[in-house]
Formats: sequence, structure tokens, C-alpha cells
Amino acid sequence: MALSGFPAGDESITKVYYSDAPQRSHQDRESLHTSLRTTVQFLHSALFEIVNRLIRSGADERTLVLQLSLRTLATNALRSGMQVDFTKVVDDGFADNLAFVWMRLSEPFTNDARLTRLARVDPDWVTMRALRSVADGGLNDDQSHISTYWRELTRIDADKEQIDAYLEQRLRDQMSSDGGFIPDCFFTTAVALHLGLVSTIARYIDMMKQIGRFKNEIERVRNSPGTLTPAQRANLPLVMQRWESQLQDMKREKCAMDAQMLDPRRLICAMVFYRFVICFLLRQVDAQGVFPQQAFTMPAENGDVNAAEKWRMLPEFLIEDAIEFVVFVTTYAPDVLTDSTAQVGDDGLRMFDDILPLFIVTFLARPKLIRNPYLKAKLVDILHYLTYRDPREDDDYVDTLGGNIPGNIRLHPSIQQFQANLDNNTLARAYLVPALVRFYVDIEQTGSSSQFYEKFQTRYYIARTLRALWARAPRYVEVTRRFFMQSGLGTSEATTTGSTRRDQRVIEEFVTRLMTDTTYLLDESLSKLAVIRDIEKRQPTAEAPAAEGNDSDDASRLDDAESRARSLVSLANETVHMLAFLSQLVPRPFQASEVVSRLAAMLNYNLQQLAGPKCSSLKVQDMQKYSFNPRVLLSELTSVYVHLGLPTGKQQPAAALIEETEAIDRFVMAVAEDDR
Repeated sequence: MALSGFPAGDESITKVYYSDAPQRSHQDRESLHTSLRTTVQFLHSALFEIVNRLIRSGADERTLVLQLSLRTLATNALRSGMQVDFTKVVDDGFADNLAFVWMRLSEPFTNDARLTRLARVDPDWVTMRALRSVADGGLNDDQSHISTYWRELTRIDADKEQIDAYLEQRLRDQMSSDGGFIPDCFFTTAVALHLGLVSTIARYIDMMKQIGRFKNEIERVRNSPGTLTPAQRANLPLVMQRWESQLQDMKREKCAMDAQMLDPRRLICAMVFYRFVICFLLRQVDAQGVFPQQAFTMPAENGDVNAAEKWRMLPEFLIEDAIEFVVFVTTYAPDVLTDSTAQVGDDGLRMFDDILPLFIVTFLARPKLIRNPYLKAKLVDILHYLTYRDPREDDDYVDTLGGNIPGNIRLHPSIQQFQANLDNNTLARAYLVPALVRFYVDIEQTGSSSQFYEKFQTRYYIARTLRALWARAPRYVEVTRRFFMQSGLGTSEATTTGSTRRDQRVIEEFVTRLMTDTTYLLDESLSKLAVIRDIEKRQPTAEAPAAEGNDSDDASRLDDAESRARSLVSLANETVHMLAFLSQLVPRPFQASEVVSRLAAMLNYNLQQLAGPKCSSLKVQDMQKYSFNPRVLLSELTSVYVHLGLPTGKQQPAAALIEETEAIDRFVMAVAEDDR
């Protein structure tokens, strides 16, 4: 079972088979991949035939195979950890082979176009089978490895005390599974992928990041020898030679991993299985509980708090792995998304066209269904990738309304296809924009130690996604306008959380968060640019070489400031754009008495920073390197004054005109009263 094409299982794959792969053309590398993948395919087929015959031999043999697989997975649970000690767990090849065999065993019900056997998978399988002994109709082994593993898993929405109480109650009940082999196969395949493919994906992505960081460091040192001390410059050729050798080793390992991780056959099989997983999850939260046999019905917001115990007690990895897998495929193998083999299913049940948009919209629109904010942030990641709009196409930051995508940048066809799928999805049209606005507020708390910085990345993705939606179709602009105009209404048919009062709270908090983010991001990004400008003025030249000791300090400070500036300026650009756009589309929430004074102070402060006497300190040598365009930022900020301080000029009833005049007066007075 351990024989595989992964480099960790056989060093000769990297050192011999892929020894010169980094220097070869893409076509040559694909030829190497194809040869290795064909060999692995023969291995997978042979393993499947052996296990399949054992399972079909009889009930006792099937139980033994299930127990052996589940016990093997339970005793290798550490594979899903952050730092894996491979002397204590099976390697990637063994875990991948086991997962692939179980994916093949699940194909009879996952390849079903209408998913007619989905109802046979009971969400209470853990208590019916994993925690009970064979004598009691379960699968637990004599050493209780299986039951211990499944008992300790993190649940979707329950703490340890709730889990223990629920499991003890269910174990006292007389329960039996009537789903046959299907639920056993489903949960075994899911956990095999969790500890196999998905765990390996995490390490593959980490390896890609390490290679990227190492390459950047080599380039930085090579291009900035003037920042090194004389002693460091003397040793630079030897250091660069050693680093280049290390980089080549890393690239060879990456090539070997590419052959397995980007294998279309493996990814398509996993995509088909995760289609079944996602539909299983959607069925549990469907208001009618009958999806996919009938159309999905969005669950009520008020019912989320008292969601069915079976849903809350499901292992969290089911939804986490589905999300992580889709993120991986979207980023590294987007062709799989639209592959006809992966799109198994009748109209309405195709993975990419129907199921994925429904999955994303449902769990963003009903955020209480999932406790872990990290998972909801990952849904935003998927949405951002699949509605991607290249920043170079943002030709007009202030007045970009519907239908203004130049289309100069060639993007993957899956992006246009997914956006068309969203346009055709009734629930997406109604819920997506308000759900993104709400999550912009909710992501303030992620539970992570780095939540303060993580929230900005998620909010950036939300802003980019909204920009893409607004630019694509006027209907999204209208949905946004209607949602924000609820702040001045008592009731509305456009509510999406089940309560107009709740929607109004979201709107108020969103405006506050947007102002706070604008203040922080502009202040931080401009301060980093000032640091870069200061160091650039003092950089050594041939006539004035660096003094030993100061050069390394400056190099370190410059590297940190440049890295932070690139990120912060991009975040600030998008936040300011959203403020400018929304202040034009829906000015009233920004003119509310609760926020208008802080907004005016923020605008005046940043206007002074960008156009005041200290603006020369921001003039770095290469502004484009940091996406810093002060003229655009100024036009964005000054447009907010115009949007909030002048009448719209639209025909309105007398009462609305009076309200508009009062709102404008509030803003103008707030600007005038600020003492900057």
C-alpha cells in the first residue's frame, strides 16, 4: 500500500527521475508526469481490485476491511496536524492510495446524476457505527482506536461538553443503521481524504510558499549588494551558489509533487466525491430536508440558533475539506472545475454550475450554521477567485457602475462561467450582496491570534468581489442600493436575515467598520511609504558607500517597509474605493448623525496627509511598485465630499428632498466644525 509516486516514499523520484526537470520545458515536464501517473494508475487499479473483492466476499469480510481502514486512519490522525512527524505516521503515498481506493468504492453512489442514494447517509453515523462495537452493530475495534478518534473530532457547531452529552444520550438509545454499505463507505472515504489528499494539499501549498519566499530572498540579495557589508559582499558568490543549489532541490521536489497533486484523474475523482459531500451538507440545512430530490429552500435565520443537533454534531472536517479542496483546485488546477467528467449530474445538480454557487451563498447568507469564522472566510476566498477582476482593469475608481469591464486581461474561462452561474442562481441574486456586507462586519472576530490582520485580507476579497459584481451587472448595484436603503425604512421585503432591525444593525456597523478600516489602512500605508522614502534618500552610492552596521539595519527596515506597504496600499485602495462608490450609491447611511462627525474628521485628516505640506515625504522612487497612486486616492476621497455634500439632483417627493437637505447640512457642518 505504501508504493507510490510521491517523492517522500522514494528519493530516486526526485534525484533521478526529476533530476533536470526544473530546466526542462513545460511540455517535457508534462511528459514525465504522464509516464509516472500511468504507473500510479496501474497501482491504484490493482489495489482497488484487491479491496473490492474482499468487500464483496461477504458481510464479515466487509466489516473487517472497514475496521482495518478506519483503525489505520485513526492511528494516523496526526497527519492532519500543522507539524507532522513522519516517523510516527504513514507517508503521503500510503494515505493517498488508501483514499483513492475508497473513492473508487464510493463511485456507484457518488456518480449518480440525481444523487438518489444520498438519503441513505445518516448524519448520526458516528454514534450508530463508529462508537459502537461490532456486537452492538457498530465498527469500533477492540482497542477503541476508532471510537476515540471519532469522539474527539471537532464538530461544526458544538463544544466538548455538548458533544459528550449528545453522544452519551445517543449511545443509550437503541439505534441501527439501515443504509447498508453506503454510509460506511461515505464516512470512511471522507476521513481517508481528510488524512490523505487534503492533508497533503496543505503541505504542498506550504512548500509552494517556501519556494516563493526563498526565490524572493535570493533576488533581493542579488539586486541589492550595496546594502551588504564588505565582509558579506566578499562571501556573496559562495552564498548565492549554495542558495541556488538549495532552490533547485526544492524545485525538483515540487515537480515530483506536481505529478501527483495536479493529476487530473485524481482531482476529478475527488471533485465528484465532494459534490456528494456538499449535497449531503446542504440536505442537512435545507428548510424542507429533501434536497436534492426537490429544489433547495434557504433555512430561516431565526432557526439557525436551534439548528438540528445532528447538523451541529457533524464532524467539522466534512465542510472544511470540501472548502479546502475547492480552494486548491480553483487556485492550482482550474481546468478541473469545468471538466465534463467532473460536472457529473443532471441540470441543477452539476458541481461547478449549480452546487458550488448554492453552497457558497447558503453558508454566507446563514453564517450561524458554521461556528468557525475561518471556514466562512475560505468561502469568500473561493468567491473572490471565481469572480476575479484584475486590478489593471479598474480604469475608473470612482464612478464604475454596472457593465464596465474592459476585458483587456485574459482570465481563465471558469471565471466567466462561474459569474454566469451566479447570475442564473435565484438565491445568489437575492442573498449574495447582503451576505458579503454582513460578513464584512462579522469577520472582525476570527478567534485567531492574527485576527487583526486576517480580517483585512478577507475584507479586501469582499471588496474585490463586490466590485466585480457591480461591474458585471446592474442588478447587483440595485440589490446593494435596496439593502442599504433599509436604514431609513421601518419594514422591507428585501430583508435577508429575517429582521429589518437586524439588517439595519448590519448596515450601521458596516459603515463604522469601513470608516475605521479606511483610517487605519491609509495611516499605516502612508507611514510605511514615508519610511521607504527616508531610507531611499540615505541609500549608499558608489561615491558614498554604506557605513558598516547601518547598511544592514536599513536593508532590514526597507525590506519590512516595502513588504508591508505593498499589502497595506492595496488594501487601502480597495477600502477607499468602496467608500467612494457606496457614498455615491447610498449616501444616507454615511450622513447619519451617529457617524457623520467621525467620517468628516477621517476625510479631513487623510486629505491633509495626501495634499498637505508633508505629502513630499510620500514620494517614493517607484510608486507603481506599491500600487500607490496619490491622484486616484485624492479623487476617491474628494468624491466622498461631493457625494455627501451636494444634492443628487434626482426628482423626489417633498419629504425626501427635506430629508436629503437635512442630511447634507449635517455632513457640511461636520466638515466645517472639524478643526484640521
